[in-house]
Amino acid sequence: MFNYIKNIITGIISLCDGLSVTLKHVFRKPITLQYPEQKPDLQLRFRGRLVMPIDPEKNDNRCTGCMMCAKICPNHSIMEIEKVMEDGKPKPKVKKYIYNFGTCMFCNLCVEVCPFAAIIMSDEYALADENKEKFILDLVAERYNLTGKKLNWWKSKFKKEPAEEKVQK
Repeated sequence: MFNYIKNIITGIISLCDGLSVTLKHVFRKPITLQYPEQKPDLQLRFRGRLVMPIDPEKNDNRCTGCMMCAKICPNHSIMEIEKVMEDGKPKPKVKKYIYNFGTCMFCNLCVEVCPFAAIIMSDEYALADENKEKFILDLVAERYNLTGKKLNWWKSKFKKEPAEEKVQK
């Protein structure tokens, strides 16, 4: 008889504990986003796919084709970099930059090694597709334009050149 009453009291206490947790969450602000309609606010350090943004001042990309990004890539996701040729000599400008984000680990090594801040990881996060051919991109032909806080952060990465001092005679 004693165990029966003890089990009833333990059950009532357990029920009250569960209801208290439920009531706490009923009056909180929801943290769930209604995904297709509401987009998440991503941090600057988020690593989406690799992009080669257009510099608004030059209206062109900043890549010189130094190949440092392709050499450091552990998965060889940067498949081909082709420089512009004039008079049989390569110029410090890329004509083609083939990137496969299907094999990319999003490790950010290529971005960190780039001396000209020519490539960055974008804010794109919904990258799934059934067709593998869509994962292979030419970043030069894409002409990607950055916007918002990612653009301001990218511009801050450029090395400031000291102003030339005028020598007065």
